[in-house]
Amino acid sequence: MAEDQTLSFQASIADAHLLPYGLQEVEQVRLLLRGCSVIDWRRLNMRDLDHVDRLLLRLGFRPDDPDDEERLWHIHGQAVEYLERNFDLKLSPGVSEPDDVRHLFLLASQAGPAQREACTALKAMHVIHHVAGRELLSRLPVAAVEIFHRIETRVFDAVDGMKARGVKIAEFTASRKSWDSILTKLLCRRDSLAAEVHDKLRFRVVTEDLGDLFGALVYMTTELFPFNYVIPGESRNDLIDFHATLEGDAHLSKLVPMLQMPADAEELGHGPENVFSAKGFKMINFVVDMAVRVDDLVESVPDYRVEDGVVVFELVEFQLVDRATDLANNAGENRHSLYKARQHQRALERLRGRDA
Repeated sequence: MAEDQTLSFQASIADAHLLPYGLQEVEQVRLLLRGCSVIDWRRLNMRDLDHVDRLLLRLGFRPDDPDDEERLWHIHGQAVEYLERNFDLKLSPGVSEPDDVRHLFLLASQAGPAQREACTALKAMHVIHHVAGRELLSRLPVAAVEIFHRIETRVFDAVDGMKARGVKIAEFTASRKSWDSILTKLLCRRDSLAAEVHDKLRFRVVTEDLGDLFGALVYMTTELFPFNYVIPGESRNDLIDFHATLEGDAHLSKLVPMLQMPADAEELGHGPENVFSAKGFKMINFVVDMAVRVDDLVESVPDYRVEDGVVVFELVEFQLVDRATDLANNAGENRHSLYKARQHQRALERLRGRDA
């Protein structure tokens, strides 16, 4: 195999009964691996209200909490008003005035005249919730480390959950990028003044073998973070051959005709190029804006209103790799010390005015 040839494999998931591999879960993993946006989806594949509630929990809502239900209705109302005001859309009563907001997720999952309208409303709600969470984060008078700590606790619990479900984890580490590392990274980037550093908080998961990677991704997109807030264009996938994985499994191969786009369509997942990595370096990498509840902190927000919600968003980077690939990644030109040396050399050249 040539050094720069992309390594891909067919994940072995024949014994994956321990995880809920349905069409929705497969679509979520695909979105993550490709680095696409949920705004371009044409439908959901939610099975029932319990399935919807699991997603709402990842989005920061407690389905049985009256205040959260009111907040969800508020977001829905904002979305309907926006669509009618800006696009003169006349939504059907089942979408504009549902008995339960959660029914929109089911309408978006069922073929019929209301499916497109439900998807349209949910996409607007998706953006409204995110904008509100980002705005609240900017007004929250607490250090970032407090939000980081809450995320770390959730990720640690999720790793324990993966292990309990049978996903074999060989190594797990969490890291916060130092001030020096942030400066060095920005100095190396052309967009250093405007860039947002995505890996201030990073989690690295090493599985025992290649087959566990797919299971880990399914678990993470269903139990840890909201799949719809994976950052588009920031995913890198050097490892999983999505099409071969589905076709090689007796159960999942039946889902292939139901995918929103052909399983063998050109895969993205290349992410932004990291010029400091050696050609043989391989991994799965993506960035998520994770929803974090801050109920106990909102009272300190100036001019806070209940309509502002209790959810903020913080960027988190995840790296996944199997043990054998991890060993290869830490040998030869791939060694981390050489990576850092190449990065520091580039930063120094720009500081001294030797930029090409």
